[in-house]
Amino acid sequence: MGALVGGAERATAAESSFEDRAVTESVDGLEGALGRAVEERERLETLFPRLKRFMGQYPRYIADTEILLEFRTYGFPLRSLDSETAYAWTAGGKLLYRSGWWRDSFQLGAGLFLSQPIVSDDPEARTDLLREGDKGFAVFGEAFVRGRWRDNELTLGRFEIDLPYVNRSDSRMSPNTFQGIFAEGVGRGVPYLNRVDWVAGYLTDIRPRNENDFLSLAERAGALDGNEGMAVIGVQLRLSERLKIGAYDYYVPNTLDTGYVEIDYNWKLSADWALRFQGQGTYQASVGDEQIGDFDTWMAGLRVAGSFRDVTAWVAFSRVSDDAGIQTPFGSYPGYVSLMQSDFNRADEAAWVVGASYAPKIAPRWSGFVQYAQGNGGRVFAGAPGDDEREFDLTVDYRIEEGRFRGLWLRVRGSVLHRDGAPSRAYQGRVILNYTLPVL
Repeated sequence: MGALVGGAERATAAESSFEDRAVTESVDGLEGALGRAVEERERLETLFPRLKRFMGQYPRYIADTEILLEFRTYGFPLRSLDSETAYAWTAGGKLLYRSGWWRDSFQLGAGLFLSQPIVSDDPEARTDLLREGDKGFAVFGEAFVRGRWRDNELTLGRFEIDLPYVNRSDSRMSPNTFQGIFAEGVGRGVPYLNRVDWVAGYLTDIRPRNENDFLSLAERAGALDGNEGMAVIGVQLRLSERLKIGAYDYYVPNTLDTGYVEIDYNWKLSADWALRFQGQGTYQASVGDEQIGDFDTWMAGLRVAGSFRDVTAWVAFSRVSDDAGIQTPFGSYPGYVSLMQSDFNRADEAAWVVGASYAPKIAPRWSGFVQYAQGNGGRVFAGAPGDDEREFDLTVDYRIEEGRFRGLWLRVRGSVLHRDGAPSRAYQGRVILNYTLPVL
């Protein structure tokens, strides 16, 4: 056992609670992996209302057409733990199309994803903004047909999904996208439950966020000869307005099985005060022919958060089995202790994090958060001695949500990571400018 040990050795850590969304204004924003899995995409008001009104005279599948341009430019210098440096400044983003619903039952969608270098010295793709060799990319990462019946939908083709461990991981120039068949829905009227959210599907391929090409899920996990896809199943039970639990499983034959559970309790004490308690667990193991090695491992985590008016603070803990680290080849790691550079999910790693965010109502365009995490005893390779690691992150946001420049979001980030035994500290700086234009 313990043939492989996962971990975040490059600039690919998840920080799934904060990577691609605004700073939380209260504990309501600390949804965790369960909240992201059932989050509905917001439809923005068009910049061209006259054109939209003109289209309104046509059938709904034309009148309700949506075209969204999400421009992004990204600057990313870094120095790694092995003293290697890289930097990239890129421009691109996404052009998304969604038709209206034909007879309230069928919809078409497509998405073009683009990243091109402005300035770059990143031949090994350490920043994940470009392909290896400082090459840009342009790819139709989405192209799907979707059907729905009541609160249930079935999608076939290429698409985005956002589940624990299998998700967009949209913290670079473009998201991961997947190919296959995927169903999701909501069950209502179930005794003793507010609602039940479910997903099921079979994914054949993944397009990593800085690549042109799709590859099988087994190959993405590291299988040399595998071309298997992934079976996905999951359910969330909303026991009340405050309490929900969820469980998901992802099975790649002869390669990898990952199971995830989470419980979430959100307690509103008053208009100003709120508390949130969250727990999570992962079991992960090689299966079948074990094309990526023979191992099994687990992770357990706990987060407690509180908010008062404009300030939210949290503390979280996690523990990983001593057999192997947690592997995350299909998206962001959903752990509560996950920062910009390290996921703190190495074998035998016990970790904790403290953090706080501030979103002042007197200056609503400005917000920010800070986090400090420490991991003890984590091993990068099986049989190697454990090394402690510490990381400090700072993020400042400026967002415009009204007026002529609504949809503009500037994010500035900095991070320092120290690991015992490493040749140097690792540094990262990130400057990301997003501008969303709802064309239709």
